[in-house]
Amino acid sequence: MRPRNCGVRIADCGVIADWRWRIADWIAEWRIADWIADWRIAVVLIIATTSLAAAELKVDLSKEQVGRPPATFEPMVGTWVVVQDGGEKAIMVDGRPWVASKDNPTKLLIESARKLYGTSNEELMDNAKQFAYFPVAVLRGVDNFSNGTISVKFKTISGDADRASGILFNVKPNGDWLAVRYNDTENNVALWEFHNGIRRNVRFSDRAHKFTPDRATWHELKLTIDGADLKTYLDGELALAYTLGSAPGPGRNNAPPNPDLIPANNAVLRPPVQGKIGLWAKTDTTSYFKDYVASPR
Repeated sequence: MRPRNCGVRIADCGVIADWRWRIADWIAEWRIADWIADWRIAVVLIIATTSLAAAELKVDLSKEQVGRPPATFEPMVGTWVVVQDGGEKAIMVDGRPWVASKDNPTKLLIESARKLYGTSNEELMDNAKQFAYFPVAVLRGVDNFSNGTISVKFKTISGDADRASGILFNVKPNGDWLAVRYNDTENNVALWEFHNGIRRNVRFSDRAHKFTPDRATWHELKLTIDGADLKTYLDGELALAYTLGSAPGPGRNNAPPNPDLIPANNAVLRPPVQGKIGLWAKTDTTSYFKDYVASPR
């Protein structure tokens, strides 16, 4: 059985591809009706505008249900729900439940890994305890984003330990990832990598230049990927640039760099970027997100 035209103008209908591997199981369990409902929701909520070269994907939250997890993103770690913000809907990462469960590996991660990769990847499970410190939600329908621009608008709401809002990208099947984020507690932008169960900083924005956006308003975080070259912008201002594959600098007190920061030892730091994308936060952060746009080249 193959669904008809997905109903959106997109060069590669990734939404259908994201669900295709599950059809056989659903037929056996007589869950065709559920599959059709989920498929229609996912298609309706993603607006895609095609061009000759690639497809720009704009996540539309207007059909999402307030108080429920988003249909357009797959929450892997943390609590992600749709909220009403004035006349618009947004996705909220709610850091309050994290505080109560911070010492436990997340069961949600295991269940989501099976949905996304069709496996209970043992390496991913080994990473679960540290992974749980960083709430992430993966965008449905985009399996391999390599080149282009990813942008999102965010609004910082609260957080005692952290107030960090970011873009997740280059997500590997074993749970390794890269993320760029703005941190309201440090007033900076940073590129982080997660490998072998540990998150490490790759590049900070200039510490002498503090970013102080108003928490009460929306702000745009944008990442451009051009081969190995990464650039991150906050409200249109270039905050940091980095080239994947670069040799790391020395550690503290001129100590040798950590071996996991050497690209030869860490696939997530080697070009090209290849993997899933999504939203990222940290520990007890509560933030709102909207207007997520992925524009591949």
